[in-house]
Amino acid sequence: MKKSLLTLSIATAFIANMSVAAEIHQGYSKTAKQYQVNGNVVSNVDTSANLWNPRGKSPEQLDARAQFLTDAADTRTAEQKKADAAYMEKYKGAIVINSLMPTSVGVIGNTVESFNRAIERNRDAGVTHFSSSIGAFHPKDVMFTYINDSDPVLKDLQVTKAKTSQDIRDAKAKGQMTMMYNSQGFDYNLDNLDYVDELHDSGVNIMNFVYNSKNHFATGIEYNADPLNQEGLTKLGEEFIKLANKRGIIVDTSHSSDATAIQAAKISTKPIMASHNNSSAVYPMTRNMSDEAIKAVGSTGGVVCTNGIGVFLSKDGNAQAETMAAHVVHTASLIGKEGTCYASDYTHNLFDAMKIQVPMVDKYPPEKGFASPSQMAGIEDVWAIVSVLENKYDWSEQEIRGFLGENVMRVYKANWDK
Repeated sequence: MKKSLLTLSIATAFIANMSVAAEIHQGYSKTAKQYQVNGNVVSNVDTSANLWNPRGKSPEQLDARAQFLTDAADTRTAEQKKADAAYMEKYKGAIVINSLMPTSVGVIGNTVESFNRAIERNRDAGVTHFSSSIGAFHPKDVMFTYINDSDPVLKDLQVTKAKTSQDIRDAKAKGQMTMMYNSQGFDYNLDNLDYVDELHDSGVNIMNFVYNSKNHFATGIEYNADPLNQEGLTKLGEEFIKLANKRGIIVDTSHSSDATAIQAAKISTKPIMASHNNSSAVYPMTRNMSDEAIKAVGSTGGVVCTNGIGVFLSKDGNAQAETMAAHVVHTASLIGKEGTCYASDYTHNLFDAMKIQVPMVDKYPPEKGFASPSQMAGIEDVWAIVSVLENKYDWSEQEIRGFLGENVMRVYKANWDK
């Protein structure tokens, strides 16, 4: 197996850091070459460092960082990918769901071309149904623009919006694909929920509370870093859950704090899900869910979908199949194999997305380990995970079919079907 650029870059950064350890400034600094915050060493000068401070940097430096992160994202060799075909053939009759991908037109710079590419890549990987983001911290008017710009692509590629679980099964029987939109949070000020029905009517069948930070609904994952802070849902957040249950909208706890997820599970009368979350017990990282939060989601009959973003999977940003499978198996140990699933969370316009995301230090602060080089597993990597689950962990064919999509279908049916 060839060494990834990611591994080499981290090794280089480690050696460099060792040689200049005495020069690391303790605490945030705009001028020091390197500074350290809570154990994280951040460079102010090296765009190929493990962690890099984008504040006040030139467009050329931001472009260099974006390219570095894009190059680091590649996961498997062509030889490894050849093995996928056997598993795709074995499970060709299975429902396969990609529970989250941020690729709708307009989201983090996605174009019609990149959304097209994302859909075809999912189709080639054997996907039956996918969920595409229309925003996370965007005003609702922008979300509707993203939907209006994305809908024509769906029509051109003959992808329909699923309204019931049976829609997905019917499409599978015809060799077709379905989708839905999702919102990964509502980080703008509102004092009512009037917009929820309108978004739902446009095909947004799953909604989140908050994207990482804090808003009028709930606290996000940044609050997991403070064990004394147990803030979760606001009163409006509680009202949203009740409305979502009534309208057939799935409640998603990804990007929410553990406290938010636990409280949401207590209030919801329908199964909820974490559409793209990994385990903090397997890899301690702010973005990941605690065992208590995973159990809470599972207690509703819900699911927790492992995602393919390396920075959330392991310390070295590894997104190989065995690394992802370890998160899946740990989730299964807490809430059963019927509580597992997969989300690629893969951006199909990586360079453009990195250019947008790297400077967003309020959402991705390098001092907390964000925006570091990371492998990114695509949707086709689900077949490599299947191989590991079968051959290393002895999962049965029925259990694999659950992981591929039937577990999520259970959640869809409980929320959508009358």
